[in-house]
Amino acid sequence: MTIRHLASAALLAVHLAALPIAAGPAVAEEPIQSTEPAISQGDARRIAIDNGVVRIETIELEDGIWQIDGRDTDDGEIELDVDASDGHVVRLERDRPESAEIMR
Repeated sequence: MTIRHLASAALLAVHLAALPIAAGPAVAEEPIQSTEPAISQGDARRIAIDNGVVRIETIELEDGIWQIDGRDTDDGEIELDVDASDGHVVRLERDRPESAEIMR
């Protein structure tokens, strides 16, 4: 081999080493899913207040639903479920204390 052939072979080797190695067929990446719900805890609190809750006792996110337990102005229990994707109230239950029922 001549010096010219050695130089060409070395140059070819450098170029080949710089090429990316194919790991297989190109695969489209899936979009990254946000782990944050569209309706934040603060939004869920405001929705609860708009539905008569004056004191929130517990609020937790479970399976895409904000579950809120609280009290109304008559100290009656309120349980409220809010869809974390769109803010719709999916369940609202009120348990009024006996004193509130007598006064009405």
